Parts: sequence; C-alpha cells; structure tokens
Amino acid sequence: MSFSVFDTIIPGMTHGFVVLDSYLDHGKALEEEKGLQPGEVLRARLAPDMLTLGEQFSVVANKAERHVSFLIGQDPPTPPDVVQTYDALKARVTGVRSMLLSITPEQLSGAESRTYLLTPPIVRGWFGGADYIFYLVIPDFYFHVATAHNILRHLGAPVGKRDYLGWLNMEHPGGYS
Repeated sequence: MSFSVFDTIIPGMTHGFVVLDSYLDHGKALEEEKGLQPGEVLRARLAPDMLTLGEQFSVVANKAERHVSFLIGQDPPTPPDVVQTYDALKARVTGVRSMLLSITPEQLSGAESRTYLLTPPIVRGWFGGADYIFYLVIPDFYFHVATAHNILRHLGAPVGKRDYLGWLNMEHPGGYS
C-alpha cells in the first residue's frame, strides 16, 4: 500500500472539525441546561495551566491551517483573533473545514519526503516529512479535539466516545454531507 499524505490527514481532520462543531452545540446546550452565564463553558479548562475550551477550538483551527500550509508548500496564514463566542468559533471551525476540503491530493504529493523547519513554542528544528506528519501533525490535532471533549465531559455534558468518533458508517467512514 502506498503512503498518501492526503488520505492520512485530510479526511480525519475534516471529520474532526465536524465533531468540534458538534462540541460547540453541546457546550451551548450545557450552559442553557445548567443556567450558566453565556460563555462560561467556553472559559472552562481542565487544569490551571491548560487552554480553555474556547481556546482549544482556536488553537486546533490555527494549527490545522499551519500544518497543512507547510505540507502544501505555502506560508501559513496569520491566525485570526477569534472572539471566544459560540458563533465566532463555529464560523472559524466551518472555515477551516472548508479550507481542508479544498485541498487536493496533488497539493500534498511528495509532502512526506520534504523537510520542515519548526519553531517554538512546542518543537524546534528540522523534521523529515513522515516524522512531522506522524509525530506532530496528527497527534497535535487529535490532542486538541480530545481535550475539548474532555473539558465538556468533565463539566457534565452528555458526550461520550460515540460523540468523539462522530458519525461513521462502513460504506463511507466519516461521510458528512
């Protein structure tokens, strides 16, 4: 089986952004159900040194754009300053998902064999394409999706593994229309 950067990254990320969109709905519903102040769930975090729920959405969107831009050989866009509201975060999540859906397999062709210079805050140095993809791009994306899930779960939102996995079927896994 040949290695396809497109098949390894793009379907999973686009699927993940649909899951994130549903998490925003869960957060808003939790606020309404518990009579919380608007945005209170978005300001929640698992630990004092971790990002808030709202920041998880901004960061995962920024990083997805950045990683994919590197892989297609373009300079990453400047991350927008997104207001931490449900509507603004939903627009950001939808926008990044649309960007991912516009990427073609040809744009990612050869990305696994190039090298990438990464700068702090998390990682510094040159990375080979496959290492960059498997040890940073993929885990980095799913870390933030899982953390958003865990914050909601910790607050009492009725989210479980089925929500994290999203809608799946055997004919077209991750098949959202």
